[in-house]
Amino acid sequence: GEAVVPVAKCDVREYNSNPKEQLPFKEYVEYWREYIGNGYRSSRGCLYLKDWHLSRSGLVPEIPALGIAFPEQDVYSTPVYFSSDWLNEYWDAVAVDDFRFVYMGPKG
Repeated sequence: GEAVVPVAKCDVREYNSNPKEQLPFKEYVEYWREYIGNGYRSSRGCLYLKDWHLSRSGLVPEIPALGIAFPEQDVYSTPVYFSSDWLNEYWDAVAVDDFRFVYMGPKG
């Protein structure tokens, strides 16, 4: 619940994209439940959790010393059909980035 996640504002466009804000995961889940409960409406608009790097996610992005949000858990495994994960093999080797994202949100 304390992991900080990127959330896109789907109802807003900036430079052909949706601006993002950072929210604690538990706050996003609360928003999502309320959004569904209110007939898929909210004064905050439609928010979508997008491009969350769960496998390297820190609790607070501004303080890297806090480290990984889930260090004791292996939160990612490559599906068998994509077992040749050559893109992430490279990024893991250079320890710069990864292409393991989580996307979730309400319909619409």
